[in-house]
Amino acid sequence: MLHITRGLVPFWDDHMIDHRFTDAVLSVNQPVKTDSVMVCDQPWDGNANDFFTILKDDGFYRMYYETWSFFDPTYTEGINVCYAESRDGIHWERPNLGMCEFRGSRDNNIIMTRIPDNIVVMKDENPACLPEHRYKAIMASTDVTGYANDDPSRPRHGLICKVSADGIHFEDYCVISQGYAYDSQNSVHWNPHAGKYYCYFRDFHSKPEIPGSTLNETSVRSILVSESEDFFHWSDPVPLDFGGAEDYPLYTNCVMAYPYDTRYYIGFPTRYVERKGWTANYDRLCGADRRKKRMELEPRLGIAVTDCVFMSSRDNVRWYRFDEACLTPGPEYAGNWVYGDCYPAIGGLIQTPSRFAGEPDELSIYVFNHHWMPEKVELIRYVYRRDGFASVKAGYQPKTLRTPAFTFEGEELLLNFRTSARGGIFLQILDEKGLPLEGFRTCEIFGDSPERIVDFDRPLSDLQGKTVRFDFTMRDAEIYAMRFR
Repeated sequence: MLHITRGLVPFWDDHMIDHRFTDAVLSVNQPVKTDSVMVCDQPWDGNANDFFTILKDDGFYRMYYETWSFFDPTYTEGINVCYAESRDGIHWERPNLGMCEFRGSRDNNIIMTRIPDNIVVMKDENPACLPEHRYKAIMASTDVTGYANDDPSRPRHGLICKVSADGIHFEDYCVISQGYAYDSQNSVHWNPHAGKYYCYFRDFHSKPEIPGSTLNETSVRSILVSESEDFFHWSDPVPLDFGGAEDYPLYTNCVMAYPYDTRYYIGFPTRYVERKGWTANYDRLCGADRRKKRMELEPRLGIAVTDCVFMSSRDNVRWYRFDEACLTPGPEYAGNWVYGDCYPAIGGLIQTPSRFAGEPDELSIYVFNHHWMPEKVELIRYVYRRDGFASVKAGYQPKTLRTPAFTFEGEELLLNFRTSARGGIFLQILDEKGLPLEGFRTCEIFGDSPERIVDFDRPLSDLQGKTVRFDFTMRDAEIYAMRFR
């Protein structure tokens, strides 16, 4: 029996769908592309800026990102980490920190130089965390010798952590994991509800070739998760459990707590797609000459492309993943449809004002483009409506969404939904046997609101602790989430 406490009930998976009585369709949604919020146009930025991290921190936002260069023999400074700040998530400033030298000058926003790769920065919200360890930078390293809790019996490469009191000046701390791949944007999170840290990182596994497939997927990039109560002792990692979904390569994890209800974790993993060889379609696809140039270094640099999918979890291990892309490279031009598209920033889920006066706030995510291109890398802002990553939809013909039996806490129900002018939603609450409860059928609900109060003839509080089912009849409508309060 499901029990729902006060708070968010999203439709990002089929947890609240009884498929026996439901013919409305659960599907993923795509965000809306809006504007460019930052251009990496400084000499130290190179042309391969990636792995952006965004933290909300005491009234402002911190951004961390890597700068390096590809196909440019004059750029010999390796991988650096840069820092930016914003008050609103839209306008970003790169402070002149004077910390690190680049080509004879310290006038830049670099905070680390010549790091191994794959940096992610977290703010540790564990109440037991020491102030001098409040900010943690996670990155891959080819040699973990000398780090605290290094296991000399294990491989020398690993995932390391640097710590900081101010989020800018970092020093070496410990090893999180040893002996796996880590060639990705790995991430660590403190989950206050579980009282544990969870670390998500890259590895590979093999699978048999699929006869007739055009894809090169016998070696699969995959995501592992490890947990810890003290950040020092970590469990053996296990693969994410996608409930038997198709096994295909995921290049990043982009996992983060959902800011409106941190009981839920969401992820925007980038999906890596490598075909077996050059075909006529590549000649027609944008940027053919640039692809051929990259292939001189390695064939997959011209053949592989990437997109992004959406997934969510209630326990950090079992995940519901949509296979339809939530983010694609978009309309073709010379700088996209490449290996390096659709990498959202970790933590970059920021409440921002709507672009249109009077409309509800939006959720912004940030994706860079022009990876490995002559054009300067840009950070592009996309927006979702609140809770809007996926939803249950009905077309013009009426459809039904029925929940499994559950009990709940709360005196009021709010609905995040959208309909057309002619469309609408009716909600009938049923008893545990599936029979309608008198006084608990709504009038027709129509409009477009992230938190519409749902009215009944009787107080909803009369049903607290009792077993019920929700039966929605929908027409030209979609439901994103419910909230009990």
